Order: sequence, then structure tokens, then C-alpha cells
Amino acid sequence: MYKQVGEIYHEMGLIVAAIDFGTTYSGWAFSFGTDYEKDPTKADVKHWHSGTGNLVTVKTPTCLLVNPDGKTFQAFGYDAENQYLELAEKNEHKNYYYFRRFKMRLFGALGKHLTKETKVADEMGKELPAIDVFAMSIKFMVDDMKVVVNQRLTGMIMKTDIHWVLTVPAIWSDLAKQFMRQAAVKAGITTERLTIVLEPEAASLYCRHLPVNTTVTDGNLTISEVPNGSKYMVLDAGGGTIDITVHEVQSQYTLREVRAANGGDWGGIMVDKAFENFLCDLVGETVFKTFKQLKTEDWLYMIREFEYKKREAGIDSGEKVVMHFHASLTDVFVNKQQTHMTIKDAIAASTYAETVEIKRDKLKISHSVFETLFEESLHHTVEHLKRLLKDERMADVRTILMVGGYSESPLLQRAMKSAFPEMQVVIPQGASSTVLRGALIFGHNPASITERILRYTYGTDIAVPFLVRKHPQNRRVKTDVGVRCKDVFDILIVKGTKVKIGEMQINETYYTGYRNQRSMLFGIYVSSEKDPLYIDDIGCSKLGEMIIEFEELDENPRRAVNLSMVLGGTEVIVALEDEKTGNKVISSTVFKIE
Repeated sequence: MYKQVGEIYHEMGLIVAAIDFGTTYSGWAFSFGTDYEKDPTKADVKHWHSGTGNLVTVKTPTCLLVNPDGKTFQAFGYDAENQYLELAEKNEHKNYYYFRRFKMRLFGALGKHLTKETKVADEMGKELPAIDVFAMSIKFMVDDMKVVVNQRLTGMIMKTDIHWVLTVPAIWSDLAKQFMRQAAVKAGITTERLTIVLEPEAASLYCRHLPVNTTVTDGNLTISEVPNGSKYMVLDAGGGTIDITVHEVQSQYTLREVRAANGGDWGGIMVDKAFENFLCDLVGETVFKTFKQLKTEDWLYMIREFEYKKREAGIDSGEKVVMHFHASLTDVFVNKQQTHMTIKDAIAASTYAETVEIKRDKLKISHSVFETLFEESLHHTVEHLKRLLKDERMADVRTILMVGGYSESPLLQRAMKSAFPEMQVVIPQGASSTVLRGALIFGHNPASITERILRYTYGTDIAVPFLVRKHPQNRRVKTDVGVRCKDVFDILIVKGTKVKIGEMQINETYYTGYRNQRSMLFGIYVSSEKDPLYIDDIGCSKLGEMIIEFEELDENPRRAVNLSMVLGGTEVIVALEDEKTGNKVISSTVFKIE
């Protein structure tokens, strides 16, 4: 895919296929190159059937069911949910692995150890390697899409006919992006035919291509009409993360990032956690955990019902939010109580006496209490945006584009409009599928994004002349060129720097420290600080390492190696060149997770 650093070749296949791998919901879509040329927004999006009722959605729950052997795939999405429910009904579920919302394991991986041995826990606490869980999920979507495409075409598609695009949050670290790439490769996608796309960028691109009459907004402005030079904020609200970026319109269909991506883990699952805490307040933590473990079937029905109620929150319909209250939860409560108090007595004696009641098999919650489940998520999001808007670079931002599944929440929309009345809030039709559709556009034309802002400082480890009064003794080493201080963070490029896509940002020369040295190892490090001193300072993390082997030995202890780096894309590209022989090593995916 990469002939040399700075010269990126994007081989366009017959089909671009996008996988939007979300925390709570996932989906896939594809488009043909010929269709893209006529209409960039045209896409074949998979529609998923829930298996219960007539519910059809453009995404399926990010749920994976693995057989008891811990290695064999069983089901994904609605099928995984329904099959696990059936197993739980027969009390045969306990040896199976059932994973939900495991994508958040990769959030905030900067500074943490993310390896091939990293485990992820299923809903009952059993663990499997995270790389396997992600790879099985991606492989299901890859195979599912191929079946549909083969039905549309007269001949079988080849691997070289498809270019894959995989979505990731913009606030993820390079290490987490790299992990997703390796999971995709393990799932059978060739790394040369895989592009990583940042979710808010994809959504923004799609909205720029939308016809005016298909964009929903409370005012007159739509994103597709924003003139060149204008800036707008993209609020990508998903199940796990809230991603916030600011884009400036370069031309009709190109954008540049003007503020580094930021945000946090304040998405829809924060509301789910608040609901679990609410249940713990009602019945006690021990009772709730026992209910989840012993009455798994009823617990699964409860969280599925809550998901539907969560989407409707903020729409006035009736005096209270009514949910099914399972008799098994009442039974567990009675069995765990040391007193003869009933669950109704417990609620009557609690702070929920006037706002929550149980009548027969119905749990009735006042709208005011139900909406408090959203408070923490909304508070974090609103306060973060308020801090961002104080930045002088945001002075001329007047529009917020809300995308992602959580952006369809009436409560989140209301919170945005209430907190920022001076801003134009734009919500495209089908906000939950904008990332998926935009990923296809990016796959066909990666040059749509012209410039990004670096979120981290990048550097490598070097040894510098040792200074007694400056350097600590534990970093002192002897080399053939003198006494050196090791593990110094040599800054290659500082966070906040604007970088243009496809252009080489770094070209530095380094030297060996020993005669007849056989190789030179470069560690590549990132830091959340602008000017770290050492590679193990707080805020520093090792992204990976690259090695260049010397074909010919050299008596000269200062043999030159050139390091080049491209940082403008969604992933980092590094090249090493032996100046003496011209031998070059290039990594288009940086480094492998060990």
C-alpha cells in the first residue's frame, strides 16, 4: 500500500465496505465505485431484524456469543441476544461466553498495557483474549457482507475486489487503533486493503454531501450549505464515547480539523450504569447481583426493555415510565432479606417513596426520576462543551452537528439546545447511520480530510552525553562514544501541531553508539505532555518499536540512520533508512501489539 513515506497509494477496489464497530450497536454497508461517482451518499446498508416483533434497524447490538470451548463463534448481534436468552431459559447459558459493550476496553489505552494477552470479561465475569473477541465479531460482519454482495453479483468477489474501512473514535489512542487493525487482520482482512477512519470525520463528510432537503434542523442552516472557511463543531455521541471535533470547510467536499479531537466516556452506557445503580438503590446491591447471576433470562429481558425506554425518554407519553418488574427479582429480594420487609415496604421507606411504585408486575417510575439517569452523562457533555467554547479558536463556531446513535436521544438534544441557545444545532436524518455512510465516502476518497491536529507529542528514545549535575545516575551508561544518559525522550513533533494529510512531517538522523553494531532499535513514544524529559515520565507511553538490521558491519561507532514519519493520516507511518547502504524499513501500521 505504501511505496515510500509520504507517497501513499490507495488502491481502489471494485467495492468499498465499511464496518461501524460501535460500543452498543454495530453495522456494515458497502458501495460500488461506479455508484459513488454518480452519488457519493448512495450505500447498501444492512438492515437487521431483531427476531422479536417487527423491529428492523440499521445496526445490531454489539453482542457476541462464544461456545463453551472459548474459541468457537456462535452468534453476533440480535442473534447472540436471542440465543443467549433461549439458553438462559433452559439454564444452559452458564458455560457460554456472552460479551456486550466490550469495545470500551480500548478506551484510554494510552499509558496502559494493551497486548495480545489483554483479556475482556463477559457479562458473567468469564474472560477471553480481547483480540479474539474483536476478531470474531469483525469476521462475522465481513462474512455477512460477502454473502449479500455475492447475491448481487453474477460472479464471486475476490479479496482484491474490496477495500475495507473500519471506524474508530477520534479520541482513541494510536495503540487502540493499532489493536483494531490487528483484530481486523486476524478476522481475514488484508492489512493493505484496510483503512481506519475516525468516526466524527466520517459523519461530517457524509453530512457535507447531503442534499439540503434531507437534513433535519430547527433553523434554516444545514451542514451541506455551510460556506468555505466556516467552522462547525461535530458532536459524535455514541454508546461508549462522546467524540468532539471542530472542522473547517475547505471546499464543497473537503474538510480540515482545526481543534484536536477530545471528549470522554460519557455515552449512552453511562445511562445504563445509572439504571443499574437505580435498581441497586431499590433492592440492594447483593439482591441485584444475585438476580443477574441466578435469573439471567429475566435480567436480559429487563435491560432490553430499558434500552427501548431509554430511546423514548424526553418524549411525554403518560404520567410515568412503566416497565415490567419480574417476579423473580421480588423472590430474590425476599430470600435475601433478614427481615420480613416486602419490596414495596422498602421503596416506601426510601427516597423514592413518592416517585416509584410497584403494582403487580409493573415498575412505575416518574419521568423526573427516569430523566435523572441521564444527568451525569448530560452534565459531563455540556460542561466539556462549555470549556471548549471558551477557547479563542472557537470564537467563530456557531453550529453544532449532532451525530451518532445517542444523538437521537430527545434528552441529549434538549440539553444541547438549552445550554447553547446561541448555537445552531443540526441533527441529520438517521443520525445513527451517518458514521457508517460517511466511512464509505472516506474509503472512496481519503483526501476528503486535508489537515488534522496532533493530540499527542511523538518522540523516540535516545542517549545523550551524561551531565553529572543534570542527569540521574540510574540512567548512566557507557558506550563506544562516551558516557551517556539513556531513555531521554527526543521530541519529534509536539502535540497541537497542524499536519497535512500525506505529507512527511519528520525527517531526523540518528547515530549508533557502538562499533560493529548489527542493528539499531527505535522505540516510538507518545506523551500527553508537550515537553517530556524521559520516556517513562508520567503521561508517556510506548507506541511500539522498529528495528533496522545492518547488512554490513562498520568500525565507525557513529553510523547514521534516517528516521522519517508521516502523522497526518488516521494512523502513523514510520520509515528507517541505513544511510550507508540505502536499506530501508517501512511500517505502514506502525508496530505490532506484542
